[in-house]
Parts: sequence; structure tokens; C-alpha cells
Amino acid sequence: MKHLKILGFFLAFSLSAHSQNVIGLSTNWADSFSEWTIYTEDEDLTGEMRIQWPLDQDWTEWVFSIGDEIGQIKMKWKDDPNQWELRCQGQVITIRTVWKDDPTRWRITDNTNSYTLVSKWHNLPYEWKLQETKLGDFEIYMTHEPDPRDWDIFDTLSDEITDPIKMAMIFIAVYHSTPKW
Repeated sequence: MKHLKILGFFLAFSLSAHSQNVIGLSTNWADSFSEWTIYTEDEDLTGEMRIQWPLDQDWTEWVFSIGDEIGQIKMKWKDDPNQWELRCQGQVITIRTVWKDDPTRWRITDNTNSYTLVSKWHNLPYEWKLQETKLGDFEIYMTHEPDPRDWDIFDTLSDEITDPIKMAMIFIAVYHSTPKW
């Protein structure tokens, strides 16, 4: 039993050591919002986020990677942008609007914990924040308003908030703040 506790400690340590806070993202091209570079605190570790099927210009399925972590984000039903699923690290994260057809308030859940991401201004999606402030702060905002090609992320969330949950917040804010071309 003692060996299992020691093994669990080292596994938990190794998983948390690979976690990198995302600090921003930028489009790869000045005239397209379908491919992004993701920046982390480690300057040598970048990631990417892009639509899954670029030739079809299908904006309902996305893939992302940061280091060795890969994930998929998919609209739950192709004709309903109110609900998305993110799959990464063996987790399924549900992302849905708080109120139907209101893309400024999102509930993000891993079926154990639930978080609410809101646009600071209802009619201007330049800045988003996590409502649950007792967990720390999480804000994502356009670097140069109103240019949606570059985003900065301020993250002081506790370690209990998983990277897939954070990626869900990043994706949904950027997706609903940028043109689809």
C-alpha cells in the first residue's frame, strides 16, 4: 500500500510538472481565423489550434495541441452552436450557453465542477472572465481592441482547474469573438 502512495505522488507530480499556463494566442495569418498559435509561459513550448477540416471550411470541429497534449473541440450538434464538447486528457468537457442563443455567457463543466465564463460587455466580445473569483482570476482579452487576431490571457486559477477546462474557456471566448473566415 505504501508503494502505491509513493507511485501516486510521483505520477501526480509528473503530470502537474508538464502543465503550462497558456498566456496568449494569435492567428497564423492576417486574413484568416482558422489557424492559431498558442503561447505558454515556457517560450520554447507553443501549441496550435485549428479547424479540423480546413478544405471544407467546417467551423464546427477543431483540434489543438500544446506540447504532447492533444485535444478535440466539436459542436455537439452541427446546427446548434449552443453546445460544444472538448475532449483531452481522457476528459470530456461540456461547454454550453447559460441561456439559449446568448453567446456571451457559457457554462463549462467536467460533470463534477461547473464554471461560468462571461463576456465583460454584452455587445462587445473584447474581454471575457471567469465568474467564480474564489478560485482565482481568469481573463482573456484582445491585445489590441477591436482586433481579434491576438489575445492575452491572465490566469491565477488554482491548480484544481484542469488544463482542458482552461482550454474550453479560451476556445469559446475566441470562437465567439472572431469572424468565421
